Amino acid sequence: MDSLKSSYISTEVEPFYVGSTPATVSENGEILATPLEEDVIITNLRTSEIIHKIEGDGELVTSLSITPDATKLAILSQSQQLRIFDLDQGEITKTFKLPSPVYISTCDSTSSLFAFGGTEGVITVWDIENGYVTHSLKGHNTTVCSLKFYGELNTANWRLGSGDIMGTSKIWDLVKRKAIASSTEHTSAVRGLDFNEDFFISGGRDEILLIYKQDNLKKVWKTYSVRHQVENCGFLKLYDQTVLYTAGSDNYLKIWNFESGQLIGTSTKPLKTTEELVILDVIKLIENKLMLIISDQTLVELNLNEIITEEEIFEIPISKRIAGNHGTIADIRYVGPNFDMVAMATNSPALRIINPEKKYELQICEGHTDLLNALDVSNDGKWIVTASKDNEARLWHFNAETENFETYAIFQGHVGSVTAVCLSKEEDTKPKFLITGSNDLTIKKWKIPDESNSLIKTSIYTRRAHDKDINSIDISPNNEFLATASYDKLGKIWDIELGETIGVLKGHKRGLWDINFCKYDQLIVTSSGDKTIKLWSLKNYQCLKTFEGHTNSVQRSKFLNKNQQVISSGADGLIKLWSIKEEGECITFDNHVNRIWALDIKQDGENFISADADGQINFWKDNSEELRIAQEQHDKVKIEQEQKLSNLINNQDWSEAFLLALTLNHSMRLYNVLKSSISMNIDQESIIGSFKLENTIKSLNDEQIMILFKKIRDWNVNFKFFEISQKILRLLINDINPEIPGLIKVIESIIPYNERHYNRIDQLIENSFILDYSIEEMNKN
Repeated sequence: MDSLKSSYISTEVEPFYVGSTPATVSENGEILATPLEEDVIITNLRTSEIIHKIEGDGELVTSLSITPDATKLAILSQSQQLRIFDLDQGEITKTFKLPSPVYISTCDSTSSLFAFGGTEGVITVWDIENGYVTHSLKGHNTTVCSLKFYGELNTANWRLGSGDIMGTSKIWDLVKRKAIASSTEHTSAVRGLDFNEDFFISGGRDEILLIYKQDNLKKVWKTYSVRHQVENCGFLKLYDQTVLYTAGSDNYLKIWNFESGQLIGTSTKPLKTTEELVILDVIKLIENKLMLIISDQTLVELNLNEIITEEEIFEIPISKRIAGNHGTIADIRYVGPNFDMVAMATNSPALRIINPEKKYELQICEGHTDLLNALDVSNDGKWIVTASKDNEARLWHFNAETENFETYAIFQGHVGSVTAVCLSKEEDTKPKFLITGSNDLTIKKWKIPDESNSLIKTSIYTRRAHDKDINSIDISPNNEFLATASYDKLGKIWDIELGETIGVLKGHKRGLWDINFCKYDQLIVTSSGDKTIKLWSLKNYQCLKTFEGHTNSVQRSKFLNKNQQVISSGADGLIKLWSIKEEGECITFDNHVNRIWALDIKQDGENFISADADGQINFWKDNSEELRIAQEQHDKVKIEQEQKLSNLINNQDWSEAFLLALTLNHSMRLYNVLKSSISMNIDQESIIGSFKLENTIKSLNDEQIMILFKKIRDWNVNFKFFEISQKILRLLINDINPEIPGLIKVIESIIPYNERHYNRIDQLIENSFILDYSIEEMNKN
């Protein structure tokens, strides 16, 4: 029988991008700064490591801007506070109070200047190296919402473009410190600005691009309608030709012919879904790359060198996608041929897949048009089925060439949201069927087609299963039985072939969240909103055991370790590991702080993964065996040391015995060593009977001195041990180092007991004099 699993170590993947403020990226695309509500996270995308976490000032971050060379970061918040963070030093080097909150900021190409646009219309230009305001430009009468530097520092063409929410754009001469052009042609917020050698461009939420010649900035040269709200626009060089780009409400980049205004290319278009996403910003990187900042806290990297030109309108493929925040994770599974990837159903219509080795990079599989509720994976990891609020289930198959999952079949037929799904349990082959459950209160059995890209609208059978929503479905390892769990407080066991109920699990007081078969025995486990997990027999459908310990709903429960244990996760943010056969055996892991919706195990519990409503993912690895081996080795060494200590005491080697007893932290053995040394009194001039032991005590390091003084404090409480503790204190008191952390506090705790003991001795002496006097007087009589 295998031993119980008792310990796991975890690796956390926490959200590093929370909030609507756009992220900012260095020119080389490696250093990313993101808001985490009022804090700021700086991440190295090349190594997938968080290198700095900057605590906030109590207010939400409103704007971030990093220098192209990734040496300085400007942080602005609702408090109107500007903070300059030095990435090399790892600290805030300058703070400054701005006249109003700032929602837009930028840096020039030389990493010399920041510009900040305030809500009262004032633009502040900041000298990065010297740390002071160089310009305070007034002219906008409302919130500034776009900024763009152009030209070189202190040259004739040193300029700054700005736009506000009322549709006004201005160009400022930074040498003359005044506006040299102003336009009110836009009818909505001006969000995109850019310059090149000959032209200036502005784009707004009125879906219009305006182009001006640099030698005549007061007159519009060309106007293009782009048919989407513009959040960013600019010039690009493609094949030695100047083109325009826009990005915004359509959630993909558009490339326009500069001369004609015709659409000539786009980035890969996302599927139209109920999710309304916007590109917040476009950042130009080196090596002809772009980084798109998306409103769902993801970042998309485009490589303009990889353009696909097969169609009339060319396509720029996505080369990398970074996930700053997965949102609420409703379900999770290990997937892939080696189960080395993780698939997630989140509050997004797309199936999300990550590789733990590159934990921030994201693959998405588009197909559903509404949020995902649940997913399941085949025994070989190559097939995934997803359930969605769009009333569909989709089957995905792993493509070894692209190393991604692709749609294999679509299953339509439910009239309500598909809430639960499960694949049949074939080994190393394509699953033969799947089961879906819906909030239309039915379950359906579907045959998986032989051909890909199939649309299946007819199920093998449909059964009304429960009186309330179906939350979970599982299929037995032999594909003979089906289990369903519902809000109606019932679990049901079905014959898969006939689609008939053969057993009902009654006993929970609230709705069921999860149900799972055991792989090694005729058992099934359920978890419920009544805070309990129940273990049932498949022979008579009776409850064998109830596990209680969670303080809120239990969302997930699964067997592991060959049916010796059950693991559960709950809305209390706790994961609990229960022993089935040993009463009271329960281990709790508390790495989450929010409701844990998702849980999956791998290799029968050698690894498991958990995810919560905040988007935090924990990868757990069993280290029970390593701890057992380490504990056995520790116990072995301890026994050997204790034997050695006994031998040293028998040989009256007080010095070595003292050191070993101190190392083993044996308080009474240490006391007895000192007591024996004093009683033997080898060196009569020594305070403790041995000069060798005195020298050993005086040569102790700071950590050992601290341990010894704590022993003295403990002994000193009891008058029986008072004498020896005072002798050691007398030996050390003149030579101690007061800089040892915590030592003075320990000494101060000794003093009150010393006073009590000496008062007691004084009282005894006084009483002895009275007794002597009384006896002497009695003898006289």
